[in-house]
Amino acid sequence: MKNSKKEQLLSALLTHQTIKAAAKSVNLPESTAFRWLRDEEFSEEYRQRKRQMVAEASNFLQLKIGEAVRIIDGLMNSEKVSPRTRLDAARTILEFGYKAIEQGEIIERLELLEAEMTDTER
Repeated sequence: MKNSKKEQLLSALLTHQTIKAAAKSVNLPESTAFRWLRDEEFSEEYRQRKRQMVAEASNFLQLKIGEAVRIIDGLMNSEKVSPRTRLDAARTILEFGYKAIEQGEIIERLELLEAEMTDTER
């Protein structure tokens, strides 16, 4: 994007809760922001940057999963915390463990269905 105002708006859209607030932060009329968002090239660039931002956040969270599990496991096995805290930690591990297994099974089934559909299309 060559237009510096458009660049500024793209950045602002990723850091503000509303289009109005993003436009205001870069001293741009709200109507101009909406017009630019209707432009195919601008809106595609905005979607691409949002996808990148979500991917980066997802990667960060994936890096923290192990640490979070170790903390919860430590609470669950600690004699220094209340029984209620230990129970809550155990319940958290069970709930998220079950969800992870369930999601894994769903993904596996989807992959099998996709493979079957690909085979039947040939």
